[in-house]
Amino acid sequence: MQNTGDSRADELLKDLASDYANYLITDTPAEWNNLESGIRKLSANVEEFSSLLESINLDTSLCVDSLLPQIVSHYDKIKDTFKQIDTLENGVKTVERSISSMELELSKAETQLGSESVFKTVFRPFLKPSSAPTTPQTPRSYNPVAIFNTNEIWTVEGKP
Repeated sequence: MQNTGDSRADELLKDLASDYANYLITDTPAEWNNLESGIRKLSANVEEFSSLLESINLDTSLCVDSLLPQIVSHYDKIKDTFKQIDTLENGVKTVERSISSMELELSKAETQLGSESVFKTVFRPFLKPSSAPTTPQTPRSYNPVAIFNTNEIWTVEGKP
């Protein structure tokens, strides 16, 4: 009976290792370039708007005649930028919650197996410290954690 439990634990560990390995398969440079490009665009929009506002402080007559129409025009354009920044911030929070949930499940699994796994060592920089008990418990059936889906976070209209 003990051997069946050990083989089940080994099978769960192999499945977990496979799942984590799949998380690491990504075209990081391309994703990073896309993110960097989006952030550059957001930054440029904010800088341009800021320079217009700074011009107001320098010459108020210039403001009334020529800058005010530009500011109104830019403000309409930058509203989308503000929405994109909010979307990006919400996306980061969603990813943080997902990582916290995975870390909690990993701690529970390690507690059940009675040892700290290699996964904890590999992902330690991404995980927050936890105070989970370290005494082994009887294995329970595993219910996967709901992990974020980037399509739900960044839709076409809210894409940074």
